[in-house]
Amino acid sequence: MAKVNTKEIRYDEIKVGDVIFWHGAKEIVKKVFEFPAPANEWFPDEVSITFELEPADEEAVRLLGNFYSHGTYGGVGCLTAELVIE
Repeated sequence: MAKVNTKEIRYDEIKVGDVIFWHGAKEIVKKVFEFPAPANEWFPDEVSITFELEPADEEAVRLLGNFYSHGTYGGVGCLTAELVIE
């Protein structure tokens, strides 16, 4: 796979339609859910973010498998992901 240009973004900056580099594969963000209540006792100033992904290409399915390349993932807003810059 060719080098992928990315920019680090927080989970609370992820938007529908973004392509992120997820565990070595390009994935498209299909849905984003934000829960504005405090995430938990360790991150009281953060929101919880959940996002659904689908593969951006066949390479994503090959790397992650059909199940994980179509997954729902999430965490607190301060976690980071790699936004693909084309």
